[in-house]
Formats: sequence, C-alpha cells, structure tokens
Amino acid sequence: PVFQVDEPSLSMLIGINTSPLAGQEGKLLTARLLQNRLNAELIGNVSLRVLNSERPDAWIVQGRGELQLAILVETLRREGFELTVGRPEVVTRRVNDKLHEPVEAITIDVQEDYLGVVTQLMALRKGRMIRTVNHGTGRVRLDYIIPSRGLIGFHTEFLTETRGTGLAHHVFHGYEPWHGELKTRPN
Repeated sequence: PVFQVDEPSLSMLIGINTSPLAGQEGKLLTARLLQNRLNAELIGNVSLRVLNSERPDAWIVQGRGELQLAILVETLRREGFELTVGRPEVVTRRVNDKLHEPVEAITIDVQEDYLGVVTQLMALRKGRMIRTVNHGTGRVRLDYIIPSRGLIGFHTEFLTETRGTGLAHHVFHGYEPWHGELKTRPN
C-alpha cells in the first residue's frame, strides 16, 4: 500500500531576487535554475508541492509547516540561490461551500507560573482548550486545538513569555471552518 503523507497546510511564494541588489550574495539567479531546483526537491521531499503563480519567476511552495519551509529556504540560500520569499499563509479548502482551514493539536508543558500568560497567548490565536493536567510537580500540561495560522510566529513569543522553559509540540489535526480574524500582534 502507498504510504499516506499529510496534506500541506502552509504555503509560501518563493521567487528569484528582483531587488536592485540582486547578484551580490549568490551565484544562482535565474528563474530556470530555481525552477529546476524546486522540481528536484519534489523527488526526495514527498510532502512538498510546487505550484505556478501569476509571476513567471516565482512559485507557490506548499509544505507541512513553518519549519519545513524554513529549512527549504535556508538550503536554497546555502546552495547559492538568491530568493524572494513571501509571508507564509495557510492552505484553505472549500467544504460544502464553506471555507475551512487546517488546525493543529498542540501540547504545551509549562511551569505553573506561566499558565496565565500561555492561556492568554492561545486565546488570542483562537486556541480551544481540550485538557489541562497539573502534575503536582510545578508543571502543567495543556492540550489545545488551534488554527495553523495561529502558530505562525508563535514559538518565538511562547519562548519569550515562558523565559525559555516552555515545551510545545503540535501535529496536524484536520480541517475546521474558518475561525475568523486573528489578532496576534498588538501593533
């Protein structure tokens, strides 16, 4: 039987460097070289998808998460490509004429002192608490269901607020109806 791989949940526009400073850091600058490299990546990385965009020198790359796309961009940069990289966006789908978005199941383990701040971070990102377990050792485990777009940029803020002591792990959970606008940044 064919091995089933989770569907991509994030997409990012990757194209050639079109800035006035192009050609100063890398040696691989053309759209043809970038397209060939992205197509070669598809052979070994079965969870990626590369789609055409409106621009002939840029492609929409879909992957399983922020980390996978960041590793791809860093690998390309280290190989000598100069890139234009867009902001990550979630891959949505229509189910019964309603917009659905990917959601993740996230497990967070923090000290009791940071329970309030973590709960607030998750509430701003439309996280839905499933379970809270107090181990009695000064640490609390929280289980949430959260939209994938709520996790974009979450890890840095989470580590800052928990002073580097928090642990978080998330996996793809499924698709749910669109949760509305997220206000993750105060400014």
